[in-house]
Amino acid sequence: MVKSVSHLLTLVLTLFVLGGCSSTTQAPPSTDTSTRQSTPANPDNPEPNDAVEQLNSGKKVKVETSQGTIEVEPTVVAITDAQAPAGQSSSQVYYNDPWEDFNRSMFTFNHYLYSYVLIPASDGYHYLVPATVRDKIGNAFDNIREPLNLLNNLATGEFDEAGANLSRFLINSTVGLFGLFDPASHWFDIAPHKQTIADTLFHYEVGAGPYLVLPVLGPSDSRGAFSTVSEGFIHPVNQLIDTPQSYQIRAFDGFDDFSDQSETYQSLYNKANDPYLYFRNQYIQGQRRDEYFYYKEQQNEE
Repeated sequence: MVKSVSHLLTLVLTLFVLGGCSSTTQAPPSTDTSTRQSTPANPDNPEPNDAVEQLNSGKKVKVETSQGTIEVEPTVVAITDAQAPAGQSSSQVYYNDPWEDFNRSMFTFNHYLYSYVLIPASDGYHYLVPATVRDKIGNAFDNIREPLNLLNNLATGEFDEAGANLSRFLINSTVGLFGLFDPASHWFDIAPHKQTIADTLFHYEVGAGPYLVLPVLGPSDSRGAFSTVSEGFIHPVNQLIDTPQSYQIRAFDGFDDFSDQSETYQSLYNKANDPYLYFRNQYIQGQRRDEYFYYKEQQNEE
């Protein structure tokens, strides 16, 4: 029985990291006015609804976690380019979500999984493992991913970034003790340049497709889902370690990332009147923001 439960947990965590870690709990606030209510302002310690109102008005909001206070900034790109359906005012925030029924069901499933499995496990992980050690673990997993970043940067013709990926991997794998430390950044000033298959597809103007909530992984879209599955097959860990150990290692990688975001997820989930819309819109806005800055950078280079 114990062995069966262990296998089940391993499978769940493996699903969580197929193709690497997702943006499941990364939650830049949205400007969706349909999920907010006004309450008296208290900037030092805002109530949930008040915090969302502040985000909606373009102000930063402080979120209290056991790791301290973090600041959440509003996103800068609107998502209101879709045509409103018949009978809905064009002034209302609207996004075409053709798979909303499925997405809401999956969002609910994920929330229960987070609440009853991953978040309690994250709390125990934080209690047992010091922050410094968790930081080194995260460094090592980031380093393992560098060859994948390298391939994607080569595919888009970003040769400087690809060179940085190679340099970081060689330096951090040797001087940095298999990536536990990051001398490439701290000693040689070589910044990381993460690049996913989704980024590569975007470079070649492949559209994002409809919004999609993935099992365990959370907010994504059609392009992101393809990237996640594809990277699951070609991840460097798979080339170094046989299954099922490779799945277990990558599951732990995903769990380590999730543990750093779990409290932020809970805080922002509790601030939204409709959490599904809140996390959907913040994901879409994050994508639009990244696209905006990408095109702006391209124009500056020209």
